[in-house]
Order: sequence, then C-alpha cells, then structure tokens
Amino acid sequence: FCSFSKMKPISKSDRVILDLMQKDGRVTIEAVAEAAGLSPSSAQRRVQSLRKQKIITGDAVVVDPKALGFGLSMIVGLEVEHDRPELALALHRWVAARPEIQNAWHVTGRGDYILSVIVQSVEDFDALMERLMADNRLVRKYTTSVALKTLKRTLAVPVLQEGA
Repeated sequence: FCSFSKMKPISKSDRVILDLMQKDGRVTIEAVAEAAGLSPSSAQRRVQSLRKQKIITGDAVVVDPKALGFGLSMIVGLEVEHDRPELALALHRWVAARPEIQNAWHVTGRGDYILSVIVQSVEDFDALMERLMADNRLVRKYTTSVALKTLKRTLAVPVLQEGA
C-alpha cells in the first residue's frame, strides 16, 4: 500500500519551485517566480500551498559539523529484543531526544535500527553508547562503523519530472 497514490499531483511549476528552494533556501520569491514562470504573488501562493500540504515541511540551515567540533561521524547498527515491543516507543523517544543522533531508521535486514551519529571524540561516542545501553533495555547490542570521509551530505529530495 502506497500513500502517494492519494496525493494530489505536483505541477511542473511546483517541481521547479521545490528544486530551486532545495538548492538555495534563501532564494527570493522573485527568483522563484521567474524560474517557475509565475508572477511573484502566484509563486508565493504556490509556496504557501506546498507548506500547507506538508510537501515543504520546514527550512534548514546546513552547518558543517567540523566547524562546531564534531569531527567524527559514526554509523551505528542496533539489534533489539523482538519479544519486547512495549519498549520500542521509549527507544524511539530516547533517539529523538539526542542531538548527536542526526538520522535514525527502523530497517529490515541485518540489524533493526541504523543511526547516523556525530560526536566530538571517541570518548563522547563511548559515553553516548553507554547511556543508550543503560537507558534502553530493548537494545541487545550495537555495531559501529566510523565514516572515514564524507562523500555526500544532503537533505534534498530529487524532484523528478512528471512521468519520469
């Protein structure tokens, strides 16, 4: 079952707006209007509509983690006790509350959760994992991979052309 089938189709103008705004969050409404072939007031209404429909869910400033001392990126796999589903909500809340955890996914395959974590030091990572294990009885074990080099970092979603 795919919930996308109930979504209203996105127009060509909306696709141009989404693509442009993802590339530059500070783009002016005049530039958006010009790129989308709309008047500024029409472009503003389209942007407001995209927000109201929750297609645009927020605005973000992208910060280089290293500039703030977060030089280590870790990918963490969690394995959980499957016979304890009542503890999953507590784990989800714990993960959501930790600013060091940048992204988290409940996954299929090897492991149950994948976390993307940034820390300032190995000691900070060890402390975070100790807290995770102490606070979350659901977690059986974790595995860690250290990111040696960031090849790509983005929040942008591809804006495919209609019919693509």
